[in-house]
Amino acid sequence: MIPFGAIIGVIIALRLLNGNQGGQQQADPYGTKAGYLALTVLLILPATLFTLFGLLNGVWFFAPFFLLGLALCFPWTIARCVFIPLGWPRAAYRFGYLAMASWGSDPRGGQALAAAWALLRTRNPSPEDRAFVETQLEEADSSLRGAGIVAHGLMAAARGDLETARVLCRSVSILDQRIAPRLARKLALEWCLADTAAQGRWRDVLELSERGTGSYSFAAFFRAAARRLLAEPRAGRFILGVWWVLARRWWATWPLLKLAWRPPPRRFALPELDAGEPQAAEPLGRALELHAALSRVPVGQEVLALSAAAVAWDEALSSRKVRDLTAERAQGLGPHTGTEALDALGVEVSEELAAWALAREVKLAQLEPGSDMVERVAYRVRNELLERVESAAQDMENRLAERRPLASEEEWRHILALQHQCTQAASIGGLEARRLAFEAVNVPLCNLGVWLFNEREEKAIANGMFRWLLDESRAVGTDEDCRRYQNNVGCGP
Repeated sequence: MIPFGAIIGVIIALRLLNGNQGGQQQADPYGTKAGYLALTVLLILPATLFTLFGLLNGVWFFAPFFLLGLALCFPWTIARCVFIPLGWPRAAYRFGYLAMASWGSDPRGGQALAAAWALLRTRNPSPEDRAFVETQLEEADSSLRGAGIVAHGLMAAARGDLETARVLCRSVSILDQRIAPRLARKLALEWCLADTAAQGRWRDVLELSERGTGSYSFAAFFRAAARRLLAEPRAGRFILGVWWVLARRWWATWPLLKLAWRPPPRRFALPELDAGEPQAAEPLGRALELHAALSRVPVGQEVLALSAAAVAWDEALSSRKVRDLTAERAQGLGPHTGTEALDALGVEVSEELAAWALAREVKLAQLEPGSDMVERVAYRVRNELLERVESAAQDMENRLAERRPLASEEEWRHILALQHQCTQAASIGGLEARRLAFEAVNVPLCNLGVWLFNEREEKAIANGMFRWLLDESRAVGTDEDCRRYQNNVGCGP
């Protein structure tokens, strides 16, 4: 007997669910989620099992109904394995809606994420598809949460704005798990790992794989590959192969496996000067050689190279032979011209080394101690980092005073940019720089968070901000700061 009643009931229920999407009459997704789960358990699943038994008994007429029921029982699996790889954002969006149980407290953001991911996989997306996804993102912004943030990140990647995509996808890890669904955190981690590995930033891959949550086997494979490419201990091929198999993304991760399977790369060696060239062996020649070698320093060897260059410049600028040579060439230009030229050279060298250290994010605490050039470089780097933080904090304070609101996603990006500058200052400059950066942003960020929470009803991103401020206050703040942010976080997202 064909279950026509069950089939008609499924069709009517789905039409009612779809009719509640779009326009201003969109139904509450939380109530719809419970209704769809009940519909699946009580109607769709039994009808699918019935058609399966019919197929096993040779009734091939049930085949399309069985496939339909299977898709309705496992909508996210169908979206993930079929519509997203095919680059069909509209179909991915609709099945993302049916998979609302996978998105926890952010079903609207989950729908937008599925559509944005499918658009990212499309080779030549049409303007209509882009406009469709943008519309869904705007709807998800009504109360921005974790899945919506990841959706904005994937949409930025589809536009080619990878820097924004990296910032947004990484930010999900600092949100409360109640507003950042596990599936969204998993997808964000996997995208960040693949993107960072494509850039060859293996230290960052190692940090992401150890700090991220969601995709354990996938992250473990990237961690094993990064350790091997960084020539770290316990980076054997056996562990690499085991995690590659367990990650189950064999085709996508095959290029990384081949790259990491090769022998570990040789460590960077400082340039050796030929002893047969006496002019190059002098202090100034050595300093120039090491200075030029900075452009060829591989990732992970920055501290060694910068320390060596700074010490070489100390020796060159204090060398009697260099000073005599400078004085000789400055004859006739004034009694102090040679000294002034060396001082100007020292200033220029310290500026170039500081710019290079900032670009490569060299941790100042690991540099060679006792070097005058290292101290000058460290001072310039810390000063630049703190000036950036103070300028951004002042801009945010001025905007808050004028009550100039931004779109939810843009507001979150501005907050993340300021947090990133503080984190960078702490990572490069050490604990003292972290304390000074926190003092600069403490009041502006707190006031902004209160405004977002109370007046703009953006409780999710305000809670994420307060969680970060709580961590910073525990590290470098006062007891009063800790109590304030503990209470703010306790208000919930």
